[in-house]
Amino acid sequence: MQQIPTFRRKFAPNKILLMSDLFIVATENSPEINFKINGVLQINGRVLLDQEATFWIKAHEWLTNYVASNPVHTSLSLQFDCVNTTSSLEILKLLYLLNELAENKNHLEVHWTYPDHDVQLEEMGKDFEELLSYKFIFDAIKDKEAVSF
Repeated sequence: MQQIPTFRRKFAPNKILLMSDLFIVATENSPEINFKINGVLQINGRVLLDQEATFWIKAHEWLTNYVASNPVHTSLSLQFDCVNTTSSLEILKLLYLLNELAENKNHLEVHWTYPDHDVQLEEMGKDFEELLSYKFIFDAIKDKEAVSF
């Protein structure tokens, strides 16, 4: 039986909360998010949201709680079709949360998948990698190879 991670919130340290998976269905302007408590995290699709989107709040809160649970192994797969500037900043904020895992020597894999013709998405991933304390695994795919998670 799989053990459910627990965590203590910084603002309510005496309260232990149970985590559950987070799944957000993709829309025309937002990606699919599939974050599992077993450490398999996926974001896939178009990311054309604004900074105030509740989408980012849910993802940020879940990932903050996940990192606080001190997971042993985390695999994050990122596959984007299109990302606007505001969303790129929100993605970077999520990636910064994973720095703690890398610094604690937890096993962390980040896969950055992008269309082989999209130099901007490739460069975005490389720029993010330079700002973080962990490395990415880059994978360029042909459009017809793109699949949803």
